[in-house]
Amino acid sequence: MKRLSIARDLSPLQADLLAVVACVIALPLAWELDAPSSCLLLAVMVSSLYGGRRSGYISVVLGAALFYVFFLTPQFSLFHQRGEFLRLLVFIVAMVLATELIAARHRAEESLRQTQTKLAQATQTATIAEFSASVVHEISQPLSAVVAHGQASLRWLQADPPDFVNAQASVERIVRDSKDAVGIIKGLRTLFRRSPLQKIPIDLRPVVSEVISLVRSRAEKDGILVEVQLAKDLPLIFADRIQLQQVLMNLVLNGIESMRDVTRRPKSLTIHSREQDGMLLVEVRDQGIGVQNFDKVFETFFTTKENGMGMGLSVCRSIIEAHDGRLWGTPGPIVGTVFSFTIPVFREQVG
Repeated sequence: MKRLSIARDLSPLQADLLAVVACVIALPLAWELDAPSSCLLLAVMVSSLYGGRRSGYISVVLGAALFYVFFLTPQFSLFHQRGEFLRLLVFIVAMVLATELIAARHRAEESLRQTQTKLAQATQTATIAEFSASVVHEISQPLSAVVAHGQASLRWLQADPPDFVNAQASVERIVRDSKDAVGIIKGLRTLFRRSPLQKIPIDLRPVVSEVISLVRSRAEKDGILVEVQLAKDLPLIFADRIQLQQVLMNLVLNGIESMRDVTRRPKSLTIHSREQDGMLLVEVRDQGIGVQNFDKVFETFFTTKENGMGMGLSVCRSIIEAHDGRLWGTPGPIVGTVFSFTIPVFREQVG
């Protein structure tokens, strides 16, 4: 991917210049080492890798011309024997094949990059779909409370004499419940938003709170106790808030899903966090059915869910690695699974 990025960053003029410079450097090396085919073919490969297909073909033309003039016998002659022309033809075919193979690799890498981007977006949408019913329920609760408190306020104000104390208390509850509904909607909207990685200093606590508010009703429906154990002196982390929320949401939903069929023991999901070696360690612990192979669960398209897409954990790992962190899974102390990830702690630069 890095080579492809360099090829995209070079302007056409820079790519053309790269082809010329590569051939100019290859010529004295080929003369000194008496290895024209290897040196000039290397120039073509460098031009194609870092300058793209156009640069590759410029070096093919230059390489063929240099090979013709300097390395066919007799040297420095425009006329050669038939065997020498066949030698030149084989050399040109080798250069063209090298250029086309490298161009095909560039196309494959670009296609892979675009596919990974689309998979990440599809995973976000699939994750949203899994808990959409829970979100609707969560929003309906504060909105229903707003209506109830509004009706109560009207009754208190219409009383004779009006009861302003109770009416004020009802209005305060309306404001509180409205803020709860707005918070849920904002949390949902951030998960749908498409934006590039924007790492800023953030507090993990509100991120966890938003995720818990979105999955609370689903967890209660399945009889799952959700606990949050965050250290009191939790430092700020340097991360993209939206993408970190996506990772947490995916891990929490996976934990809830793994406990759906558990019936003979208490079901709980714990989010634990602490600072460790300059990183913030976050653990999502469940008491579900467990994972048989922790290497496979991070592979793209591998899933243990009946209707799963097999992209969630793969994308989560890519997100965490883009934050210079690490994501892994281990068996729980007794049962279940612990998925852990690290994120760099934010350090203010002095001076």
